[in-house]
Amino acid sequence: MTFQTNNWTYAEFHAFVMLYAANSDGRITLDEENLIAPTLTAEEYKRINSIFMACDDADALDIIFSFKDQYCQTQADKDKILADMQEICDANPNLGPMKHELHHLFERILKC
Repeated sequence: MTFQTNNWTYAEFHAFVMLYAANSDGRITLDEENLIAPTLTAEEYKRINSIFMACDDADALDIIFSFKDQYCQTQADKDKILADMQEICDANPNLGPMKHELHHLFERILKC
């Protein structure tokens, strides 16, 4: 599926990645959403969330990969995304061992 993502800012990309992390258990909790939504305007968040919800996993990962080189150039950039993902995961106690797997997956994605 084609999504309008070619002019995303870092904040939009970041929110999309955080939504991916939050949804790793199949739902986004209010605590997770409360961490993500304030990073954008209400209109931007609604648009990014709509795009995210319309994606399947393959589409979401394609979008993340398409911005990886632009917004995750340095180790500090990668560490920031991983730390923010950890905060999202920590907001949902139901993730349990899935947190470790998600963190490992994104370490590998960002390394590529």
